[in-house]
Amino acid sequence: MITRLSHKAIVPAISALLILAAASAFAVTADQYLAQKKYFRADSPEISALKANPPGYMGKVIDVKGTVNGIARCAGSSSFILDCNGESLLVKAAELPSCVASGNTIRVLVKLGPGCLAGPSDLVLQSAAYDYDVAKMEQRAPKPEVKKPPAAVVSAPAPNRTMDLASRGGLDGAARIKEIYGAYRNAIAKFNRRLTPKQADEITSSLLAFSWHYQVDPRLVVAVILAESHFRPDATSRAGAMGLGQLMPGTAAGLGVGNAYDPVQNIGGSIRLIRGHLDKYGNLALALSAYNAGPGAVRKYGGVPPYRETQNYIRRVTSIYKALCGK
Repeated sequence: MITRLSHKAIVPAISALLILAAASAFAVTADQYLAQKKYFRADSPEISALKANPPGYMGKVIDVKGTVNGIARCAGSSSFILDCNGESLLVKAAELPSCVASGNTIRVLVKLGPGCLAGPSDLVLQSAAYDYDVAKMEQRAPKPEVKKPPAAVVSAPAPNRTMDLASRGGLDGAARIKEIYGAYRNAIAKFNRRLTPKQADEITSSLLAFSWHYQVDPRLVVAVILAESHFRPDATSRAGAMGLGQLMPGTAAGLGVGNAYDPVQNIGGSIRLIRGHLDKYGNLALALSAYNAGPGAVRKYGGVPPYRETQNYIRRVTSIYKALCGK
């Protein structure tokens, strides 16, 4: 928990808007995708099974279908959220194929890295294609077994294949600001100068991607994490709250967070919790009360609990949030 914070230091450090950057690479064809799937011997597990036993898939490539629900980009790396029938996965990529655009239903081959011991939080994109094309191709007769990886040949998508995001309002943020990632990343690195560049990138990507997915203002998320842990992934309170968002063990388990000290899992769970409280109470002070003291305390007192810690917490987070909004 932090006790002092200079608003003058925060306001210039971070911008107000979250954007989705446009993808630049091309998707592979359905033939190429299925050939790669055969080569990698990629299974298509249920997401529930994957989350129940991530170590069992570690180091393997799997085939996943989902809808793109958010994108974050920075120099040299990107990440996106894939919604798989209500289950969300965060996938990293050096470069995003053109089919990875918000609203598109796609098939992806992802490799589970060493960070998947406690949960599927280290997913790296191997290949991607439009689900419509892959599903259509799968209905045809199977092709001969591929003995070696297909050549790295790319082809442009058919005209009008990519979702017209402008017609859906998806480009509103991107049209206003295109470089928000750098502002957030630089601010987070300043808030905790002990973060390695890799940690700062991971935290920033997760914060922006999950904020977009759950439709929570990322400035509010920054304010909560500053008040909770000052962006220290290994923070532990005397009460046992863990990680960036200071999740209690029972709360973390209820959110499906297997390792609360993993930044991606913690941020995803924390933002999901904030979203739930905002939806339930429709009031920021009550949502923050529930986050700090628990919904039971809000229910017991019929509003903000008379706890000094909770009241100070509300004032602190609100003050930081207003500063980030330039108020």
